[in-house]
Amino acid sequence: MSRRGAALAERASRALREALDLPHPPWILGHRGAAGEALENTLPSLALGLAQGADLLELDLRLTADGVLVAFHDDDLARLAGRPEPVETLPASEVVGLGLVDRRSGLEGRIPSLNEILERLPGSPALNLELKASPAEPARIATALARQLGDHRRVLVSSFDWNLLEEVARAAPELPVAPLGSRSPRRLVAAARRLDAAAVHCHRRLARSRLTHTTAEDSRPLLVYTVNRASTARRLLGRGVAGLFTDHPGRLRQRLGGS
Repeated sequence: MSRRGAALAERASRALREALDLPHPPWILGHRGAAGEALENTLPSLALGLAQGADLLELDLRLTADGVLVAFHDDDLARLAGRPEPVETLPASEVVGLGLVDRRSGLEGRIPSLNEILERLPGSPALNLELKASPAEPARIATALARQLGDHRRVLVSSFDWNLLEEVARAAPELPVAPLGSRSPRRLVAAARRLDAAAVHCHRRLARSRLTHTTAEDSRPLLVYTVNRASTARRLLGRGVAGLFTDHPGRLRQRLGGS
């Protein structure tokens, strides 16, 4: 990366760095905690990602039928709990603490609520909360998020549902947001500008030099998912990417030389 590119990247990261009390980039983000080594989105996975030195912990959130945010990725419970129901159709009493197992890896765990995560993770870590698209009204999800976060403010909120992020900005304007995208860089940049986003998140195949330059010019760091190979990480960092989501935060940091 050129000297000018490095200066742009440094400027682009400043606001988010200060808002979340982060070190200088590049940042390592624990994808669903440390999902390559513990069951995704569970407290052990998040705690492991934190122990491995992740700068931010990323987790997925869904809203139960009675308005409780829980950490869970899939549309329904089939893959990890062997049940067909979507989380959004069940009350929190049937979801929080539900036992999970990944039949491929043998990893086990249970579904935690957002409140449980905030209470049990030590040190108020920086969190990237990805709100999953839901049949629930976006305003209802945003209101629940603002209420259940309480005074925890080391939070970046992301989503593929950009309308949902607009509702978050209305319900909690102090929370930084980041649109997620996997297809159109042009539409992703436009969404970030419309939302006055603090960052832009994209799939690694979108993270070409043109996008990294555009987001840097807009003073927005680009964070890329999901990167587990050191060779891919070095290539992306060389283009000016500010952060990498990874299933193995400790291993990736070690292979990048601890930087």
